[in-house]
Amino acid sequence: MVAAQDTRRVVKLLRKAGWKPIRHAGSHTTWESPTGVKFTLADGHKTISAGVYRELLKVMEGSGQ
Repeated sequence: MVAAQDTRRVVKLLRKAGWKPIRHAGSHTTWESPTGVKFTLADGHKTISAGVYRELLKVMEGSGQ
């Protein structure tokens, strides 16, 4: 089971996997993978919920990360 994650840890994971922030609006940032897959993350909060983190992992897995 996936637990809520610290936002800084998730952002570090994205950067290490080669994802780049392409757009920022309010508390949300849109990230793009090296293969062109996009994911919007509400990174203006201290933690990322378990459900959002689980979705991010699925997207990263599907994009070959």
